[in-house]
Amino acid sequence: MAHAHDLDLKSRTGFLEACSAALGNEPIPEGGERETDEERSARLTRLDNIKAQAAKDAQDAAEKQAAFREREVNKARGIYLGATLITGEHGGVLREYLRRRTGFVMPQGVFENVRFSARHTYWQRDEFGRQAEHYCGPAMIAPFVTLEGRITGCHETWIDLSCGPKFRPDLGLDEKGSRLATKKMRGTKKGSLIPIHGGMTALRWVIGEGIETVAAFASAEGWRADTFYCATGDLGNLAGPADRESWFYHDTIAKEDASGRAMPVRVQGPVPKPDQLATDAVQASPHVSEILLLADGDSEPVATAAAMVRAETRLAAPDRLVHTCWPPAGEDFASAISKAMFLEAAE
Repeated sequence: MAHAHDLDLKSRTGFLEACSAALGNEPIPEGGERETDEERSARLTRLDNIKAQAAKDAQDAAEKQAAFREREVNKARGIYLGATLITGEHGGVLREYLRRRTGFVMPQGVFENVRFSARHTYWQRDEFGRQAEHYCGPAMIAPFVTLEGRITGCHETWIDLSCGPKFRPDLGLDEKGSRLATKKMRGTKKGSLIPIHGGMTALRWVIGEGIETVAAFASAEGWRADTFYCATGDLGNLAGPADRESWFYHDTIAKEDASGRAMPVRVQGPVPKPDQLATDAVQASPHVSEILLLADGDSEPVATAAAMVRAETRLAAPDRLVHTCWPPAGEDFASAISKAMFLEAAE
């Protein structure tokens, strides 16, 4: 209350005024120090000035953030549009990468959306905090688009066909000792999707996290002509934010707190956040009558299960069937299907 009302708790007057405010403006008892009219007027003027400055600072920060976001979107759009559109025999590395990851040769329709960069820079901050080229090599480049088709970002996957089983390069460790990711997302992904095959006018949509997962599943079911296949980039963009009231404690996973005690990990629950924005997670067009969600079996199962229920609930609509398909435990569809395909070919 002292902070909100610009009161000084070191003075008896400020302390009692803060107590009064905390009690719903209950009158200060007789004998207690009160502000004079001049002191109250001066304090309220200061408070108005503080609030005005805070509002201006928030507006300035929002404008800077919006400008930064727009620059990142433009950079991501440029990366995608500058990548190679694969036709004929071009892009052999990308074609082979997807074949090895899924067990299938991709139809040409995939490459109407997914592009290729033969020498794509992996930027990483150096010891001085500057962006520097850490690696350069072939990469798969895919767009994030809105339901209206506007490009808002891009998805980058670096490729190394000599480094199985996922055929992505070993980029070393970051300053915390964690392995550097071989996938990056630029621009804005939330609320957008990665088109892989088919058109958004299709009545049936198949949605998964990763491009490889969706491509493997689509290949296994024959790239149905009535289906739009797309990816979200990650689980958060697929499931959307959870209602805080639905969060729960994990029954087996714990982590140490500041005092060294093992505390259960909090998990986002199965209930979607109410009144969330369309930009909080991927959306589906109103005409879609069936949505098949692809879960990843190699992710933590409890959190993933809650997220998939949240996605089903969020994407539900009248006269629409929304359901989830699960791969074998410990695998995603890309690894499970490609393994089965290669075992079948070996026999």
